Amino acid sequence: MSKPIKKPISECHTLAPLDSSHLATRTVPNRVRIAPWGDVESTRGRFTVDDESARLVVAAFEKHATDLPVDYEHQTLGGSYASPSGQAPAAGWIKRLEAVPGEGLFAHIEWTGDALEQLANKHYRYLSPVALVRKEDRKLIGLHSVALTNKPAIVGAEPIVNRSDASATLVTLRDRLSLAPDSDADTVLLAAGRRIEAIECDRVRREADGKVDAAVRAGKVTEAQRDFAARLALRDADLFDDWLETAPVVVPLGRTVPPNGTTPSDGLARRAASEFRESPLLASLTSEEAFVADAQRRNGHDRSGG
Repeated sequence: MSKPIKKPISECHTLAPLDSSHLATRTVPNRVRIAPWGDVESTRGRFTVDDESARLVVAAFEKHATDLPVDYEHQTLGGSYASPSGQAPAAGWIKRLEAVPGEGLFAHIEWTGDALEQLANKHYRYLSPVALVRKEDRKLIGLHSVALTNKPAIVGAEPIVNRSDASATLVTLRDRLSLAPDSDADTVLLAAGRRIEAIECDRVRREADGKVDAAVRAGKVTEAQRDFAARLALRDADLFDDWLETAPVVVPLGRTVPPNGTTPSDGLARRAASEFRESPLLASLTSEEAFVADAQRRNGHDRSGG
């Protein structure tokens, strides 16, 4: 059974201090659905989002060429929605609108620092659009603004930050993988799996290289045998460890070339030669002459005196 390897954390991660805005950015998505597709039930009346509607809303936004405000509790409407101070600070700015047929209208939002913290702490959970609706067919054709609120007009509105934070986690993972903003969950998870596999393969390869380097330094693997040893270590690390534990030194420390011309002229040499010929693995790692010479050296019969 292979032993777990403890690695310095600096090998896999870059450590950096995080302030509250960084933490909030990691949990609050910047792409949020502001209206679902189809017939939408609202406490202020019913409206429809379809292909025509989505096209008109996006076209109106792009024609205006100005970021759309996300405020608090519809304060930009003034009147009964006005704050006591009369100010209507922005919680964020819609930089782009995106229509996804069958899903809805999505806003790409640049949040302010205060809004990020309030959303991350779930002081606010919903977005409520101020919709411009065409009277004759009740189709959504534009947006005045969007508000952070805890009492959305749309029935069944989905929270920006889910209770489980699953959506926020997917968005964070998507951004860390540098995927397109419209990547779905399957795409994100597949890319994450591939990244994990690549990291694991790199870890295994570096571990195998380290084993082979140690075997070379110990004189149990020659430079000519390095590629074979590396393949064995990659294919079966446990088998490599078992072999290395009992493998003879084929390049004694201080000697760069195994002795040549050794012949099995005595009983010890004959036994060593027989052992070598019965082990295909030994034949792949060293020569018979070197194996016999090492056996003689370890028993005080090394004729080279090495």
